[in-house]
Amino acid sequence: MGVPYIKRMVYINKDTNLDGIIIKGVGGAYTILASNGKQYVCSPRGIFRNKNTTPLIGDSVTISVTDEIKQIGTLHTIKPRKNELRRPPVANIDQVIITVATAQPAFNAGLLDRFLVLVAYENIPVLICVNKSDITKTDSSFAPYIMAGYPLVYTSATTNEGLNSLRTHMAGKINVFAGPSGVGKSSLINALSPKLTLVTGELSTKLGRGKHTTRHSEIFPLSADDPTMGYCVDTPGFTSLEIETIPKNELSSLFPEFEPYTGECRFNNCLHIKEKDCAVKEQVGKTVHPMRYESYVKMVESTPNYRS
Repeated sequence: MGVPYIKRMVYINKDTNLDGIIIKGVGGAYTILASNGKQYVCSPRGIFRNKNTTPLIGDSVTISVTDEIKQIGTLHTIKPRKNELRRPPVANIDQVIITVATAQPAFNAGLLDRFLVLVAYENIPVLICVNKSDITKTDSSFAPYIMAGYPLVYTSATTNEGLNSLRTHMAGKINVFAGPSGVGKSSLINALSPKLTLVTGELSTKLGRGKHTTRHSEIFPLSADDPTMGYCVDTPGFTSLEIETIPKNELSSLFPEFEPYTGECRFNNCLHIKEKDCAVKEQVGKTVHPMRYESYVKMVESTPNYRS
């Protein structure tokens, strides 16, 4: 539903009860963009804690205003989610923009592959954003992803290269920027919407990876004057990502380049690793890039109860 949904939010009770969307959460307090255009800081009802339910950025909610002057209230209900990411914890998003860098920090293909799998498991559209392209103009590291059919955009928050293309991909959507620390997510958002001035950081020279500069997730409009430009979510970075919760027999369906061939294997439960007459293995080096296939095998072998 994306941005049009935000524009369609209506009153439940024009006196104290409002529909809204969670745009920020810090320390158990949630900032709600309400249907009247105002923002309220709300505390959730105790029933959420009793049911072990955590409100997420992007949740569609109902609130009651307890102090209009101070713009504070109570979060009453969370509406059903159309999707949800566990890391970063965000709900009801239209697109995940997985941001990586050509260098500084070094590109980690395994981390990107795991994130692509997790996003595909939640059935959320994805865009790969290769930032810092001013450092390395051409990089064969991303050939496997182009071959697999993923949409890809090269950007530089320093030179503004590729920003118009990125804006086109983001228009009319609620977009989540996610990826390792230090790849320049906050810098990109600042370049897209200079009024935001998000805090950015440098690389850790000791660890060779990014310092965490974003401490919480928050939804921002790309343009305060034009909601059709879309919204973005800046999220804390990370350096590792686990996929153990995904059943090993579902992993192959999360690699889009495998999909045309999985039905042609000799065995219906083929894992595409050691089975005979495997149509997917026959495509390795042809329509399936060897690096992607190797990454898939490592994921399967890392799943619980996998037997070689």
